[in-house]
Parts: sequence; structure tokens; C-alpha cells
Amino acid sequence: MEAVIHKQIETLFNILPRWTELKDNFHEITIFQDINWIESWWHYKSKQKKITPYIVEIKQGNNTIGIVPLYCSYKKIGSFLFRILKPIGSDLSDYLFPILSKEFSHEKQLSLAFEKILEDKSSWDFIEWVDIPEHSFFDSFLNNHLLKKSSLIERNITHNCPFLNLSRDIEEVKLKFDEKFLKDIHYKIRKLNRKGEINFTKVLTEHEIEPVMNKLFKFHCQRWEEKNTPSRFRNSEERKQAIIAAKNLFKSNLLHLTYLSHNNEIIAVHFGMSDGDKLYYYIPAFDVKFGKYSVGNILVYNLILQACREGSGIFDFLRGNENYKKQWGTFNKFNVRYVFFNHSLKSWLFKSIYFTYNSKYLKLYNQKFIKNRLLAE
Repeated sequence: MEAVIHKQIETLFNILPRWTELKDNFHEITIFQDINWIESWWHYKSKQKKITPYIVEIKQGNNTIGIVPLYCSYKKIGSFLFRILKPIGSDLSDYLFPILSKEFSHEKQLSLAFEKILEDKSSWDFIEWVDIPEHSFFDSFLNNHLLKKSSLIERNITHNCPFLNLSRDIEEVKLKFDEKFLKDIHYKIRKLNRKGEINFTKVLTEHEIEPVMNKLFKFHCQRWEEKNTPSRFRNSEERKQAIIAAKNLFKSNLLHLTYLSHNNEIIAVHFGMSDGDKLYYYIPAFDVKFGKYSVGNILVYNLILQACREGSGIFDFLRGNENYKKQWGTFNKFNVRYVFFNHSLKSWLFKSIYFTYNSKYLKLYNQKFIKNRLLAE
């Protein structure tokens, strides 16, 4: 068994298996490791800023048995240019794993990969691996095999990712919902029904994707127009990327794009994913004119019922600790974040800046100064 570092993105697309093989033969895979999802991410991210691939391939003879898909980004602080390794999929993906064959020990594969990365420390100054599910095989490996052995590694719990356990018995699932909350949804559905017909529809053909996604963009922009953080879909490149991602997921049979209509007018849209076992609640949006009818909650209600009918075992709300998610009877699970430094002078310098910037004291009293003066790019 050996590990090889590649710095051409084509290598990743040549060695990364398709979804059906990934799902059956690799550890704890989610749709965020699908080749079509990663390809759309790379196309988008590489147009945004300068990044270079850093792919660690684990081989047994001539066969690829593991992939650690990283990329290198660059941050300038003063006169220093720091090189930061991150997992491919960062920012737009909720769960980020290395891709490791079930046929071989994941501990052995990961040990080999990280030995190779550490040997190549002249190529990087800092590693930031976000959105690792807590207690997953990857978190357990990093925690037990690396964190306890080195002061150059830090672990933090980050995002809550609530989930709802499902079954084919829809009435049993409904018992998990907050009773008052469910009554209100039924009341709002009756009010809408008195004014016209409500339909819940799943997109089944590729030519439907773009017009439905355009509705999502419109609603999302309207919803966030008055907020301090306007919708990212005001940007044409963001809209283009989301449509490409949706079409790529469709190719892998992973897209779960649905909408709620009233009198044949679309009033709410959800861009999500499903792998058959889980339905992922990714980006919802609704027409603000129908806000008083809680159409966002009506959409989620129909999504959960649909997931039960499709045989999904989990409805995953993904990142975010919003209160409305609790009313569906969810359980909490968390993502963790690891940061790694090495023994080089530049890495020690970045470590000093990093911990200064992230100290609780400076977060409360002086972070704005640090951000503007020390971390200006």
C-alpha cells in the first residue's frame, strides 16, 4: 500500500468512482462525495479564486483504494503568503470525508495518507478540515490517532445538523412533531385550500430543472432583500453554479428538487438531494406573499411525507440550529472542525495569528481591528 500526491484536478476525476460504486464500497459516503457534485464545485470555485488541487491517492498495487481530496488556497498577511489545505467541497458541502474503501482498514489508509501529507510539509502551512460529522470514522481516527499525539492539531465542535428518523408508517412519524405546530400546519393548509388547489410536485425531467431553480432564486432574493446579508443568488455566477450542480446531481439520480404550487402558481421550492436512504434539506425558498400561510413549513411537511413514501430512513436538515427544525422532533448531531500546523517557521507564524484572531477575548473586544489590520488580504 502506498500514498501518492497529485496536483492535477483531472487525476481526481479519473480515479473517483461513480456514485453506485461509492455508495456500496466506501466508508460513510454522502452525496457531497459524488463525482458530479465535486465537479460542479470545482468548476465554480476555481473560477472564483486561485486554487490548486492537492489529491492524495492511496493505492494497493495498481488499484486506487482511497482518496483524500484536498485543494490549496492562498492567504496573504502582510508580506507573507500562506498556503492553506482544505477539503474539496468546502463551503457548499455539509459533510466532508476522505473516500476510503471498505475492503481495507481505514486506520491504515488514513495513517498512510497523513504521513505523506506531513512529509510534504514544504507544500503547505496550515490545514483546515471542516464539516466532519462528530463520532464518524474520520473524526474518531483524527481524535484518537493524531490529536492526542500532537499539540499542532486542534478540534472544535461547530455546526449542529439536526435530523429526523423516518419510517414508512407516516402516522408514527407525525407523532414526533410538536402537536400545536402540526395543528397550525393543517389549519394553514385548509385556509389555502379554500382559496384554491395546493399541489406538491417533484421534478422528474432535466428540462424542468432550470425554470424551477429560477423560481427558487427569485424567492430567495425577495426573502433576503431587507436583511444585512442579501441572497447570494443576486449574483449570476451563483445562480449558474446552482443550476449546474442541480443538473449534475440529476445525472447521478441524486437530485430531489420539489415545489409547492397553489392554483398552478409555484409558491415554494426546495433544492435538495436524496440517496434513497437520506433526504437532505439543502436550500428552500418561498414566495413572501404567502408567508402568512407558513408555506415553508407546508413544504417541509410534504417533503417529510414524500421521504417516508420513498423509503428514506432519515430526513437530514443539514447545518443550522434554527428553532423551527426542533418542532419536527429532530435529534441533534454536530460537525467538528480540525486545524493542523507543521513545524515550519511560516506555519508557526500562522498559528500565532490564528489563535490570536480566534481568542475569545479578541472576538469580544478587538476582532474588528485584527481582521482589518492583520488578516487583510
